[in-house]
Formats: sequence, structure tokens, C-alpha cells
Amino acid sequence: MISRRRFLTLMASAGLGTLLAACGGTEAAPTEGAALTTATSAPPTQSGSTPDPGGGTPSPEATPGAQQPKPDRSFSFAYLTLGWAGCEAIDEMGLLEDLGWNMEWQRVDQISALANAFNAGQVDIIDMSVVIAAQMFERGVDLRVFGAAVGTLGAIVVAPDSDIQSVEDLRGRSVAGVPGATTTQDLVALVRNAYDLDLLQDTEFVQGSAPPDVANLMINEEVEAALIWEPTTARLTEMGTARILTTQQELWQAASGTDTTQVHVTYVAPSSLAEEFPELLTDINAAQEQIAGLWTQGDESLVQAFSAVTQLPPEVISVALERTVPLYGLNDELKETIAQQLKFNRENGVLLQDDRWLDTERVKAELFWPTS
Repeated sequence: MISRRRFLTLMASAGLGTLLAACGGTEAAPTEGAALTTATSAPPTQSGSTPDPGGGTPSPEATPGAQQPKPDRSFSFAYLTLGWAGCEAIDEMGLLEDLGWNMEWQRVDQISALANAFNAGQVDIIDMSVVIAAQMFERGVDLRVFGAAVGTLGAIVVAPDSDIQSVEDLRGRSVAGVPGATTTQDLVALVRNAYDLDLLQDTEFVQGSAPPDVANLMINEEVEAALIWEPTTARLTEMGTARILTTQQELWQAASGTDTTQVHVTYVAPSSLAEEFPELLTDINAAQEQIAGLWTQGDESLVQAFSAVTQLPPEVISVALERTVPLYGLNDELKETIAQQLKFNRENGVLLQDDRWLDTERVKAELFWPTS
């Protein structure tokens, strides 16, 4: 058996010691005084064409908007160090600086600190999971979702030789997870809807506080299954410790009856900034489109950019990139998908309390920039 301390030491040496809840992280009510870490960027060479993962039809060599005079002021963009969105590479590659924007990049380890900083007006732009962004909005935080970043990251994993072959087989079995994480809550809601099975109540649920705790439980064979997300999933499968039973995306398709990619991470800004500097948000979405093209190609410069930010080994980055779907922009299809996700969460989840989420047209009119 590997002790928790020993596991964290091993994960640190492999680049996983910094793993926190990140995009699927635990939700906490905003408080004042969130601590941020300012990052510096060193842009490497980039290449490659961009496919169409979600926002529109890109050009063969997708490049953010034409060079125009930019404001003298700087703009702060904070993101989760293990958020797995695309802004990590936009930062590391210096794509916005290449267009003349004066950016102050800040890397944050905890989702609550990111929400706190945005709510306190300490940062201009953040990446945030769809559900937490909606929860902030219903609590009165001035924000607009202006771009999609990545599809779902979650999965249910079991041991490679487990006799668990279906989601229904999880009933009565030991399952680990981080109960307050948005990914966990979404997986629970999706399984409850599709299989009439509550993963928190109808299993022997073992609570972890962060992804390394859950991974340690799988490595020690203390549980038979786990609710987890990338890039921890990639690390577990690459170690031979787990296999994927089903993914969050597969469960979403079963619940929604569509083949659309569920949106997990979005880009968020205050409405005042969106109105005053729309060209900045447009350039961020264009930079995200460029990253999406490199992402689907498995471009080495992108792998190195993600590795530099997350401190994860390049081989783990490559696997995690292959398993996730990059998105960009905010077309009508993405708006509709997000609105349907929030309606589903209000009906089946526990994080959203306001009935506005049941009205998808109202959501599309109020939550997004540009407005419908």
C-alpha cells in the first residue's frame, strides 16, 4: 500500500504535485483578498492549421485579428493553473501580446480564489466552468460569458481487471470522488438521470478533497471506481491503474439525446469591459481558435506550452489533449448547448437554485456576450 504522503511525493516528481480541483474543483462562496500569482510569458514558435471544433469555420492558418492600435491600459487575465482550457497556451505563447495587448497573466491554484478575485474586481477576465459561472451570475456577480474553451473533462474509471462493466454495476460498490467538484456533481446528475442511480447514495462513496486523493485511493486499491477528470485521468490510465468505464461526454449525449459537445469551461468578463473593449474579447476568441487548431493536431509547441504552465510531463499532456475537445467562440449552437446544460443542472443538480435557468431563451438573452 502507498501512503498518501508517498503518493503525493511521487505525483510531484511526475509533475502532478500541483493537482488541485481546477476546472472540476470544489465550489466556495467568494471572499475578499484572493491571492494570485503573476505569470510571465515566453512565446515559442507555433504552426499548423485549425480544424473546426466548435465555433465556426476557421482559415487554414487561423490568426487573431489584424493589428490595430490598442489601449494604453493593461488587462488582467487570471486562470486556473490546471484548468485545462486553452488560455494557458495563449499566455505561454504570447498570442495576445503579439497583437499589441498589454496583458497581465495570473495563475491561480483554486477555483474559489479565481471566483473571489473576479468578484472583487481584482482581475478583468477569467476562465470558469459553466455551472460555477452561472452560480456566480445568479448570486449577482456582473459577468458575461463571451467564449467557450473546452468540452467535458470528466470520466468514471475502474481498475483494469475490474468486473464492473457498466454504470449500473456501480450500485453498492466503493466509489471515490470529490463531492463538491462541479465535474463530480455533473457526473452524479447525469447518472441519476440516465440510470436512476445516485452515485453518492447508492454506492459506498469515499470522499477525497482533491484529484490526488482520489487517484491515491485507486492506486492503493481502496476503492473500485472513481469520478475524476483530465489530466488526472490520463495519468491513471498511463500508469495502468485504471481504465475508463464511461466519460462525462457519453453520459451527456445519453441524457440530452444529442451528439453536441458539452461545454465545460468558458471565458468570462464583466459586462462593462465587454462593452468598452469588445475587440479584446474578439481577439481572445480568435486566439482560442488558433489554439484549438494546434490542439487537435497534437502540435508539439502546444504540448510544451501546457507542460510549462501545468508542470505535467509532456506525455501526460499529449494523452489529455487527445481525450478532450477544444472549443472557441460563442455561436448559436454553443449558446444553446450551454443554456440546455444549465437547465439540466437546475432540474437534476444541486448547485443552481434560480429558476431563470429553466428558461433557455432568457439565459441566452442575459448571460452571453454579445447578446442575442
